[in-house]
Amino acid sequence: MQYELIAKRYIKPLMESCDQASLENLSELLSNVAKAYKDQKFIAIMNSSDVKASAKCQLVLDMVASANSSVVNNLVKLLAENGRLPLIPVLASELKRSIASSKRMYKGRIYSNSVVDQASVDLIARDLGAKTGSSITLDYVASDFDGIRVEVDDLNVEINFSKSRLNAQLVEHILKAI
Repeated sequence: MQYELIAKRYIKPLMESCDQASLENLSELLSNVAKAYKDQKFIAIMNSSDVKASAKCQLVLDMVASANSSVVNNLVKLLAENGRLPLIPVLASELKRSIASSKRMYKGRIYSNSVVDQASVDLIARDLGAKTGSSITLDYVASDFDGIRVEVDDLNVEINFSKSRLNAQLVEHILKAI
């Protein structure tokens, strides 16, 4: 959570100063660098106290050199200067999230213990998107949830229909009617 807050402090000026195409290119570059943070050798180099900060900075600059962008280079230098190069994976995911939010495009998941076909997933995504005024894509995730649960984290939306809860409410309603 702390890293996300720090990342947002870097993202806000980027969102204000760059156009949409530049932001998407920057997001792609940072995502590629973030993939390197999954490699144990790369992590060992970045965490090593034997490797100078300037060498770490140069390593990341070499990774983004193809962009030939002063914005990207300055961002990497600023992160290195503040000892925040390990923040790049979080920065990449937060930038993607900010871009998606500005475009009103969100991703979510459907959890259920029974198989939900792709047509139903698409229908739920379309209807939920219409209700929220956005574009939503949903992925089906098999789980042990007794019913269906839809989550779209970036919109803070969670909808669930539990078979056991429905049965309990039905029994309660019948008992009240008697």
